Amino acid sequence: MYKKFKKIFLVISILGMLFTNSYSNEVREVQLIDDFSAELLGENTNQEPVVPKPPEQQQTQEITEDKNVGEEQTEEQEDKVIENKDENKQEEETINSDESSYKQDEVKKELTDTIKKAIEEKEKIKEKKVEDKNLAIEESEDSNKDKQKYEMIKYYSADGVEWELPDNFRSVVVGDTNGNIIFAKDADTMYPLASVTKMMSLMVTFDEINAGNISLNDSVRISKIPLKYGGSGIPLKAGQIFVLEDLIKASAVYSANNATYAIAEYVGKGSVFSFVAKMNRKLKDYGLQNEIKYHTPAGLPTRVTKQPMDEGTARGIYKLSIEALKYKKYIEIAGIKSTKIHNGKISIRNRNHLIGENGVYGIKTGFHKEAKYNIAVASKFEGTDVIIVVLGGETYKTRDNLILTVLDILNNNYTVKNGLIKRK
Repeated sequence: MYKKFKKIFLVISILGMLFTNSYSNEVREVQLIDDFSAELLGENTNQEPVVPKPPEQQQTQEITEDKNVGEEQTEEQEDKVIENKDENKQEEETINSDESSYKQDEVKKELTDTIKKAIEEKEKIKEKKVEDKNLAIEESEDSNKDKQKYEMIKYYSADGVEWELPDNFRSVVVGDTNGNIIFAKDADTMYPLASVTKMMSLMVTFDEINAGNISLNDSVRISKIPLKYGGSGIPLKAGQIFVLEDLIKASAVYSANNATYAIAEYVGKGSVFSFVAKMNRKLKDYGLQNEIKYHTPAGLPTRVTKQPMDEGTARGIYKLSIEALKYKKYIEIAGIKSTKIHNGKISIRNRNHLIGENGVYGIKTGFHKEAKYNIAVASKFEGTDVIIVVLGGETYKTRDNLILTVLDILNNNYTVKNGLIKRK
């Protein structure tokens, strides 16, 4: 009984202390006192203490205080977590920034290289197109100039025949194979020859063949020199072996610049300049050194060869054409409309679209921007050979149409008597 009263007394004392302190102590302090009381009474501290319910105001205050304490602790923990997160984020951002910067640099470098390569490829394609357009693509289309109405001009030959021709060329010569000129306009003015130059290159080559120094069946190893020259050409690689006759066909039929340089290097025994020297010596043999000037084997312009332009007069090319007709094998090849070379791997067609039309056969066409469109043709007229040379046509179609117009004038106004072309 005494112990019971003692316990009641202590509880009352505790409650008094709580009320005295205006109920301001924390719940944990009450728990400490409870534990202390139990210790004094010799009771088990694990036993749940009996704590009277405090007034509602006290409970609210205590809960609020506990909440504030918890919030402070939580805020401290959150602050630490946030600080850790911020530090980690900063580290991650630094790492990510470094990685991102590195990746951006790599991507930028790859992008720059890709753009650079694309630009280079575009420039190469552009240069190739310009080469193909300006060097020796002799059938290049120009529909505006083809459809253009040119002024028709009347000329009169020495025999009084009227020659009405369009004003779309530089010079023209019409004559037989005996040197008799029927009609000429600006026959003695020097103009760039373009691929008409190849006529002499092939004549020099056949001189060497006819002399027995080389053969049509010779194997020619392609060097790097022919690969430098664009425009009209066949597929060639350094180290390839071509039969000489195939290179001749490529030059005579397709007007291939690279094949012509391969021939020149082979016939010139490794020297293109030695070959060109042979060309000019042959000009002198014909007495044409004042009417034709050769500097290259293929007739490409100065901007490509860095050599002076190959030039000649229409009269000079007419005289040279007479000599070219004496090379039967050359003229036979020049009259091929289309064929295959290099064991059938390469197909070529003649740049001269008039072959087979109105008796036309041979001889050579030519084009580059400075020369415009040139041609030297031979045609059968009443069983007799007639040669027509046109220099400086506006397009290959207007040039070819001029040839057909000349043949019409011949058919309408001339006939052959005793092997000579005479006015009707």
